[in-house]
Amino acid sequence: MLSFRNVCDPLSKFNYLLALLAGASMALAFAPLEWRVFAWLAPAVFFWLNLKPMPLKQRLRLSWVFGVGLFAGGAHWIYVSIHFFGGANALIAALMVAIFVVIMALLLMVFGWLASYTAHLPVALRLLVVFPAIWVLTEWFRGWFLTGFPWLQLGSTQIDTWLAAYAPVTGVLGVSWLVALGAGAAVLVLMGTLRERVMALVLVGVTVAGGFGLGQIRWTQPAGEPLFVSMLQGNVDQLTKWSQEFRNENIQAYLDLMDGDKYPNVEASHLVIWPETALADFFPQSLDVMLPLQAWAREAKADVLVGGFHVNRDTEAVYNAVMAVGGERDVEKSINTGENVYAKRHLVPFSEYIPFLKYLDFLKSIIKLPFDNVTAWDGGTNLTVAGQPMRISVCYEDAYAEEMIAGLPAATMLVNVSNDGWFTGSIEPAQHAEIARMRALETGRYLLRATNNGVSAIIDDKGKVTATAAPQIATVISGYATPMQGETLYMRVGNWLVISLMLVLFGVSLLGWRGKFL
Repeated sequence: MLSFRNVCDPLSKFNYLLALLAGASMALAFAPLEWRVFAWLAPAVFFWLNLKPMPLKQRLRLSWVFGVGLFAGGAHWIYVSIHFFGGANALIAALMVAIFVVIMALLLMVFGWLASYTAHLPVALRLLVVFPAIWVLTEWFRGWFLTGFPWLQLGSTQIDTWLAAYAPVTGVLGVSWLVALGAGAAVLVLMGTLRERVMALVLVGVTVAGGFGLGQIRWTQPAGEPLFVSMLQGNVDQLTKWSQEFRNENIQAYLDLMDGDKYPNVEASHLVIWPETALADFFPQSLDVMLPLQAWAREAKADVLVGGFHVNRDTEAVYNAVMAVGGERDVEKSINTGENVYAKRHLVPFSEYIPFLKYLDFLKSIIKLPFDNVTAWDGGTNLTVAGQPMRISVCYEDAYAEEMIAGLPAATMLVNVSNDGWFTGSIEPAQHAEIARMRALETGRYLLRATNNGVSAIIDDKGKVTATAAPQIATVISGYATPMQGETLYMRVGNWLVISLMLVLFGVSLLGWRGKFL
């Protein structure tokens, strides 16, 4: 029978269930549902559970269970790519998702480990200072450990709230901190003394006021006249995308979108963007497309960015790349030299390459990988197109906030090409678009997003979507995007401002209290 005593017992199985449900409910705060209340409620429940006295083993287990709920609820979409498009049978795909969730949840144990050192601290200090700091340190850790998975960061849920104004200063991790602080304050208001409740409400009030104040600051300024841009959303079937049998048909889907009679906006554009691997082939084998495209671009006086695979002539290394076409550029020279090419720097493990291949080579027989030998790019980050230097990213590179500020402030605009078709019908495309909006806000730059089947969009320097289209249709998204110049504070300092602050807050709270300085 469930009773208050069961809930308060730190060894109660109900607490594990509560942690699991809290983690799963946090996923509801992200796109596409955007039920923001769970961005506060889920960590509040988690913090409350961690207030209870318990041995380290218990605290680690509790954190892991919360992580299982979070990643099972918010990242189950990898099943779609493994089963429906990777060719693995349903059982194996489910097993691989379970392994992924278990491993990612283990990283949440960092929270439990650090929290175990703070059990002697006052409740108010833990809720308002220590737990929010540990939360951010945990998010930061899982954002780079084992190549990183910076998905489901709490701050991303606030892109449309007053807290978003902090992003140009602190980045998404700083926004996560403020949400976690609010969650801790909510717990304190419910269970603290009158003095503690007032203190919590004052902190929330100061945070709100700060958000309104920062929202009035214009961090960046126009660097030229607005560009008219078009993104092609080809909606090519992921099941046939990599088949040579359907090559011409798939390419024609994009050529049809460049038909001036059907889509006059394309011919009027300064820049046209094809999505990631729109040419599902090597650039040298795609001259039958690239050369006519070059002629079209010159006649239209436009530049075109095309996704495909670049090959280094000397090393035969293969890159997931974007090539700029148009103007005085020569396609064949670009293919031979790598000029006018940007390629993906942050690769997806078990998709574009298999780590520990010597031991995991058997995975090739389980999952169909169109290219499993892709090499990470070590060249530049920017391409100059339509007269403006632009920071290019491919696929989920735009999820890595600190990596995206490389190439800035020189770049006046951000471009992301992606193929979220791997996750068709799931919540991943909406989550990815939400993340992209945060990158635009952090950098004070427009972000142009071209995807195979959604979510393609023009995102302004405040993170607002100014043009988009429904997913899973073939269409063109056109509109104006203004090149921007200047620096946000986040561009200058990256994550280190927030991480340093979190370490100081945690360290001073822990050591200072023990030394009776607080």
